[in-house]
Amino acid sequence: MSATDQAAPAAATTKSVPSHVLYRRVLAERTSYAVTAAGMAVGPQLDDSAWSYLASGGIGLGTLAWLYAKTKNTDQGQGLSAIVRAQRAIPFLTAAGTYVANLITPGFNWWEIVAPTAWAGLMGWMAPLTRSASLVLELTDHQAPTGIARELTYTEFLAAKWAQATGDGTRLVSIAPYRADRPDFEAVVVAQAGKAVPTFTEVQLAAAFDFPVGTVRMRPVQGSGPGRMRLVARPTSEDTEAVAEGVRGLWETAVAAPGKAAPGVDLIDHRTEKDRIVLLVASPPGKTIYLPHTAICSAFGIDDPSRLVIETDGIRMGVVSIYKTNPLMKVRKATVDDLTMDAKGRITIGVCHDGKPARMRLWDPGQGALRGITAGVTGAGKSVLQNLILAGEKRSGVVSWVGDVQGGMSLPEAEGRVDWFAKGPVETLLMLTAAHAVMKYRERISNEMGRGDFALGRPWPLINITLDEINRLLSHPDEAMRKATAYLIADIQKTGRKVGIGIRLAVQSLHLKDLGDDDAIRQQGKVGALFLMRTASSSTKEMGLDGIAPAGFQMENIPARIYENGQIEALFSGADDEDGESTAGMAYMFLDGRAKFMRTFFAEKVDGVYPDLIALYGEEPANGLTPGEAAAAQAKVGLYDLRHTNPYADCDTLAQAFSDAPGGTPAAAATPAPATGTNDGDTSTAPAPFADIPFGLDNDPGEEPGLQDQILELLAGGPKPLKELRAALPDFQPSSVSNACSQLKAKGLATTRKRGVWQLTDN
Repeated sequence: MSATDQAAPAAATTKSVPSHVLYRRVLAERTSYAVTAAGMAVGPQLDDSAWSYLASGGIGLGTLAWLYAKTKNTDQGQGLSAIVRAQRAIPFLTAAGTYVANLITPGFNWWEIVAPTAWAGLMGWMAPLTRSASLVLELTDHQAPTGIARELTYTEFLAAKWAQATGDGTRLVSIAPYRADRPDFEAVVVAQAGKAVPTFTEVQLAAAFDFPVGTVRMRPVQGSGPGRMRLVARPTSEDTEAVAEGVRGLWETAVAAPGKAAPGVDLIDHRTEKDRIVLLVASPPGKTIYLPHTAICSAFGIDDPSRLVIETDGIRMGVVSIYKTNPLMKVRKATVDDLTMDAKGRITIGVCHDGKPARMRLWDPGQGALRGITAGVTGAGKSVLQNLILAGEKRSGVVSWVGDVQGGMSLPEAEGRVDWFAKGPVETLLMLTAAHAVMKYRERISNEMGRGDFALGRPWPLINITLDEINRLLSHPDEAMRKATAYLIADIQKTGRKVGIGIRLAVQSLHLKDLGDDDAIRQQGKVGALFLMRTASSSTKEMGLDGIAPAGFQMENIPARIYENGQIEALFSGADDEDGESTAGMAYMFLDGRAKFMRTFFAEKVDGVYPDLIALYGEEPANGLTPGEAAAAQAKVGLYDLRHTNPYADCDTLAQAFSDAPGGTPAAAATPAPATGTNDGDTSTAPAPFADIPFGLDNDPGEEPGLQDQILELLAGGPKPLKELRAALPDFQPSSVSNACSQLKAKGLATTRKRGVWQLTDN
């Protein structure tokens, strides 16, 4: 306090009040300043009439007159009383002056907001009205040391209580309250020179400040001897260090002891954070670390396994994070900046358990394109994750091809916002065939250029293929389709990396029977980014972890819902199942040999779609292939130019799709045939179950008598959508109409005006 502050109470009668009364009075005074400041900033903008000038000027002049009257008497006592009154006049004079200045200034200026704000801050710090009231903290007779005749601050009050309770052997210094509105504080106890701080019991420490027993503790001061000890008093908040000490005891007795969860694993160090305790542990030298997740949860009494996160280096060190509540209970929404690829090929798709951004690569500048697998049951959050990645690809110049085997129901947000959105098993297989042709085209050109790797944009863009619900196609009852799909996926996984074609699978199961009986698909997919979300079986989890999980890592399945106070408490209290928070989006992300517990950004579903995710795609057209690649895809399947019409969305097999075309019988689709050399130099042998089924340009135009002529007659009246052409030709299968249009385009007689709309070439 200043000399003025100390002199004022000396001339007036001081009044002893409890600490809480003083604190409430200061709080009320500061609140009034904040409210007044708001009025000072807004009032002049709303009313600058003569009444405003008279009111504000009257307050200022009246205060000056009142203050002048108190300074006439030069008697020392009265003079000191005038100083007290000057303190009380400060807020009124300065407020009136600021208000009048705002009134006489025309228009609006930035300082008209800053000035009232600064006034409120200064007055709140000074608290002149409370200081002029001559209030002092009230001490009991046995607590108040003799000779104290002035106002004590809270820190001085605490030091006085400590001296009264313990005598002259120690002093309480460096007192630091945690919060102004709570009595919790931290300090240092200093003993006399050459002596150690005595050992005090918990009862003695609590009695010194009249705090509950157990809320005041002594701890060593790091880097200091026994002559200094740290005192921590937390009567109203949790002592996180005490909790950590309890955790250390639990670790030693319930985890590291022989026969317990992780015998021999030592607790090396620990630290406390807000709502988190971090343990650094290590196995004995020569032993590989092993940390069973469930057993450790049991040791600490944790019923929500997501509150305990285990990470290891795969050798002998590990980090165990214990959270008060699930750290991913709430996450924010994604932004465009999150989904814009950085120089390392990464985008941010969510938040890790420790608050760090969860990043994944769209490609690796050192390795090329990437592959990956996302496994999770319905409702686990696969769709949101895939949409975030696809929106990031579109924002980052990546060409996205999506195969939605569920007929477009899994990722409806992506339709029309990616270069190719294939619906159903037939079109997805045809899209994979086109992607394989583009891969072979890039391989041939790369060989001619003498290149052995992929450079982004030189000369091609990155292509990423997303296959959602691909289990349906890899376990398809049509053996020929199943084998062709497995071959194409496996081949793109193995060789697409070097030419910039990546592939990601989204599945519910990792069993081989659901992956075309091809273990290579599962193993290659796990080489890139693996996301294990909530699964339906432990076998899927184990299959995902096999070969990539760090040594000692144990993962428990993510529950469908989590509760703020734990699942058992919810069950005991009878809470409704819907009261819990869905865990959709929570996953273990395995990338670069590390396992990270994370959650994707939040997205709200409205009427079956995610408007927030749709907005993240942006309004720009989807990124597409180069002309040479587009020609290679079109020549292979004759569908690339028709990819937005989805002519095969309702077909389950290739035989059904082409049953109306000559040679396209179901029997043809059931007999695999070796593939011949393609137009891009590919002479490899692969299952080609649709080799005998005509694809667009391979059809003989004369084999569909009258159809092409009828289409030309319809187009003579002007451009028509494919849907209208099909409706006008009810005697032909929809796929036959699509094929005939492609044949007319090959002849140069018809062309597409825009997506799905055909017209005569001469128009």
